[in-house]
Amino acid sequence: MIVATSKVALKTSCLRACDNDIDKAMRLYDFFVKDMPNLPDFDVAPPSAMQQAKEMAVNAFSWLDQNQDRIVGFWQLFQQLRGGITPVATPPSNVPPIPNK
Repeated sequence: MIVATSKVALKTSCLRACDNDIDKAMRLYDFFVKDMPNLPDFDVAPPSAMQQAKEMAVNAFSWLDQNQDRIVGFWQLFQQLRGGITPVATPPSNVPPIPNK
């Protein structure tokens, strides 16, 4: 199986595919590489666990920041359905009316 993720990976794949015959492997490598001018020299290292955790935290906090109004609205609706709190927009029931004078 030929792996063409980088030039190094392609070279080793071609060498394995040609049973370590360097001349055949060089021809096979040249055949593949002429159609892939932007192939990187080495494989890109996968991100570390710390980098992945940091990226997940940044994504989570940015999502929370963008959707905080919806979250608060859902929380208030949930509390209302449970009967825990009254909505902020309703006035208290025992307030006397405002005089006209």
